[in-house]
Amino acid sequence: MSESKFDQYFGDLDEAERAVAYLIRDAVRDAVGGNPKISETTKWSYPAWVHAGKRGNMCSIMGANGYVRLQFFRGAELPEAEARLEGTGKGMRHLKVWCDREFPAKAIQGLVADAVVLHASQDG
Repeated sequence: MSESKFDQYFGDLDEAERAVAYLIRDAVRDAVGGNPKISETTKWSYPAWVHAGKRGNMCSIMGANGYVRLQFFRGAELPEAEARLEGTGKGMRHLKVWCDREFPAKAIQGLVADAVVLHASQDG
């Protein structure tokens, strides 16, 4: 995804949510570490990361009131899903990153790294 697409979406958020969204983006990029199978795009008008293999939708960012959600499309399958993520659906789980709390960079990086491994295990 081009910077302008991220900036366009983030620009519509309130100032506090925008700051958190950029921190999430940076944490996801750090966790992905330039993996050539992961690309940035938009899904349903939201910034997202996809894996080149099967079931490629990996995670996305969605602004909310007072927090930003980092959504994992296969979040229910992640090792730390019950401890860190919210949601009750079949697969989707999310992490609420509150604007008025400490930013959980390490937790985000760990979850994203787990999502990369999960998607790579289904590759091909």
